[in-house]
Amino acid sequence: MASDKAILGILGGMGTQATACFYDVLHKQQSVASEQEYIDVLLYSKPSIPDRTAFITGQSTDSPLDHLIQAAQILESAGASCIVIPCATSHFFYSDLINAVSVPILNMLEETALYIKECGIKNVCLLATDGTLKGGYFQKALEKHAISITVPSESTQADLMDIIYDIKRGEVVPEEIFNPIITEAQESGAEAVVLGCTELCVITDNARDNARGNSWHKTDTGCTSRNLSLISILDVLAEASISFFKDK
Repeated sequence: MASDKAILGILGGMGTQATACFYDVLHKQQSVASEQEYIDVLLYSKPSIPDRTAFITGQSTDSPLDHLIQAAQILESAGASCIVIPCATSHFFYSDLINAVSVPILNMLEETALYIKECGIKNVCLLATDGTLKGGYFQKALEKHAISITVPSESTQADLMDIIYDIKRGEVVPEEIFNPIITEAQESGAEAVVLGCTELCVITDNARDNARGNSWHKTDTGCTSRNLSLISILDVLAEASISFFKDK
């Protein structure tokens, strides 16, 4: 007999390492007594989707929208009860996507803004792709909750984009390369640094496993920070996914 258990659909591949990292984070955040209690997942990794940043910034006329809609509809047809997209830049098309399917799509950017608000953080440095920054939708989500935003300098942003595309090509980027960017963000006066591109979450994933104090953690008694204040949007998305399916 087929199971009627709710299924999480992951629209991934943007990039592939970020998608794999999200699935790993989702697994690690679940506390279960047996493997049968884990969330059922349908993963559609589609790295052939055209470059989101290139389209948003006008460097390409090849729109990702139809590809994203098709992938979301395939997940819905396959039985997904809810869809998540572990790619911040793709949320530029969020309104079109939610109108193309009848199942909910969790908004990673809105979830991150709510998380930051609940932590009591008022000022963040947003590290993201050129497409995300130009689109302005992450900033709007944060500003809606009275969260002030700073962004990297022009030269640092260029370095950041090089790092992001290195990861998208499958290269291994050492954590040390990321440190000067984080240092600049801290010197700007931000209370926390938002890793607003899922590739950046890949860089910090191993370090976070080895030293869990390097990020903000929401607990039953609120949010605490130790040492470097980082907020991983993949962590937030995994937590939101687990909360969505808790009573399903």
